[in-house]
Amino acid sequence: MTVLHKEVYGQGEPVVMLHGWAMHSGVWRVFAQTLATQRQLVCMDLPGHGLSESVSPYTLESVVDAVYAELPEQACTLVGWSLGGNVALRLAEKYPQRIKSIVLIASNPQFTATQSWPGVASQALKEFANNLQRNCTPTLLRFMSLQVQGKPDTKSNLKQIKMAMQECAAPTAEVLEAGLSVLQTVDQTKVLSSIAMPVLMVLGEQDTLVPVSVGKCCQSLNAQIEVKIIAGAGHVPFITDQEQLLMLMQDFMQRSKD
Repeated sequence: MTVLHKEVYGQGEPVVMLHGWAMHSGVWRVFAQTLATQRQLVCMDLPGHGLSESVSPYTLESVVDAVYAELPEQACTLVGWSLGGNVALRLAEKYPQRIKSIVLIASNPQFTATQSWPGVASQALKEFANNLQRNCTPTLLRFMSLQVQGKPDTKSNLKQIKMAMQECAAPTAEVLEAGLSVLQTVDQTKVLSSIAMPVLMVLGEQDTLVPVSVGKCCQSLNAQIEVKIIAGAGHVPFITDQEQLLMLMQDFMQRSKD
């Protein structure tokens, strides 16, 4: 069995947090600790990321099964950021008895843009991946830095990001390439159209990877999906707009509990 690294904070109903591509749980540790006032927060490094072992072959299915094996016994709320949102959706589809609700942060059920679905150009993803493979940590730092520029706490935000990036070695080239393949090929719009559990989608108004128009498209598939847009936020609202995101998530989880 693949051993995944976890950090656990607080007590109560479990909330499992899944980070994005090429990152690890440390990037939202501060946010998770703040959220863990009335709940148990489980931050999990995806396979091949952070301090977690990898899986082979590295596919969405193998990642999902590895995460499932580490889920709390009690049904949990899944929080997926970016690529983590795709993992969360597949988990909810495959193992609905273990998931009570989902929060998608800056995530897209179909990341690659098509004529009928908003997203990011496939070539842009490839170029980003090439830069990551050549020089992973500096490329990630530049990208993350762009997400916090112009915010009131830019200096402290950058410090938090840099500390997280320096904690762990970057994923291997094979893991980065496999993660890119998931982003380029996975289409989970059908999952969203049929999902029965509560879903909150939080988007950043200035996110360059996940356009806010994704929200309306998702609601057109399933009117029960809640969509919230944080004004001025980019791809990392859990760093730049922590207070607003906390309020949105706490309200959603409280209502989903009732």
